Amino acid sequence: MVLRVGLVGAGGITRSHVSGWATVADRAEIVAIADVSEEAARARMKQIGREVKYYKDYRDMLAASDIDAVDMALPHFLHCESIVAAAEAGKHAMSEKPFCLSLEEAEKIRAAVDKAGTIFMAAHNQLFFPTVQRAKQMIMLGDLGKIYQIDSLDCSARRGPLSTNKSTWFGDARRQHDTWRNDPAKMGGGELIDTGYHPTYRMLFLAGKKPVEVSALLGTYRLPLKLEDTANALIKFEDGMTGRLMSSWGLPGPGVPDMLFAVMAEAGMLWGTSSTLYYQPVGFQEPATVEFPGWDYDRTFAAEIAHFCDAIAGGFEPLHSVKEATDTLKIILGAYESVEKKAIVTL
Repeated sequence: MVLRVGLVGAGGITRSHVSGWATVADRAEIVAIADVSEEAARARMKQIGREVKYYKDYRDMLAASDIDAVDMALPHFLHCESIVAAAEAGKHAMSEKPFCLSLEEAEKIRAAVDKAGTIFMAAHNQLFFPTVQRAKQMIMLGDLGKIYQIDSLDCSARRGPLSTNKSTWFGDARRQHDTWRNDPAKMGGGELIDTGYHPTYRMLFLAGKKPVEVSALLGTYRLPLKLEDTANALIKFEDGMTGRLMSSWGLPGPGVPDMLFAVMAEAGMLWGTSSTLYYQPVGFQEPATVEFPGWDYDRTFAAEIAHFCDAIAGGFEPLHSVKEATDTLKIILGAYESVEKKAIVTL
């Protein structure tokens, strides 16, 4: 049976979602779109290549009997109520990050999903980079020995051309100041609770250990935002391992292409981009490389959507569900508390 999917939200990120759903056309199809802007919904229909049913209010979509699952990409402050509503309507749901904005909201979602018995998946697409998956495999197999430190990064400012004019060095920073993302009440924070979610869940996935402490520094360097455009955090894990997080809308990351993660361990060092994994054992001067040609940001959406379909068809909990999304949120909320208190926060 083909899964009938409703797209909740039609903003910019849903371009990648629609492209992802197209790769599983034999298993699922988008049959409806809900968005307060009919113009935005029509733009997604044009991308899909056919007319689908339009809803102005997602609640009306959830009441429809011809919807099996929903793919939700709404502003942050709407995440909790929409996920709970989907569960109460008996719909399987995949939701963009962040999971929600507080631990109280996380508990509401957990209770609703458990009661409904539906599949919920946190859309943590960057787990599906093959470099991240292979690194996790190597860690679990013990290839690296004891893990000492994991760095996880997501810095999205583009590099500008070589010039003596330093104002051009970093190219264009992301424009967020004129959107809902510059409203702390709707956003739930600044860059950290948005793009910073990616390196946080990546770190937790690779670590596979319980985090026990977090300390953080936030900065607003280049964007006219009310809150941070850049976040740095240190996380201590139960076995003494260190996690180091950096995420930014205003600054570029190290490496070309940007490095996503690095693992420092007893047997050597492992680091990766979106399509190349590097492994440098102790005593070796040059790293070995594993290439994954054709892998980019958009392809991770196709991979996560296929996994969501698999979970629904097989009735199993997806790679990241309520628990993993809540664990990620705890780190981020702890980092904000650390900045506010100017102290290390126990998780």
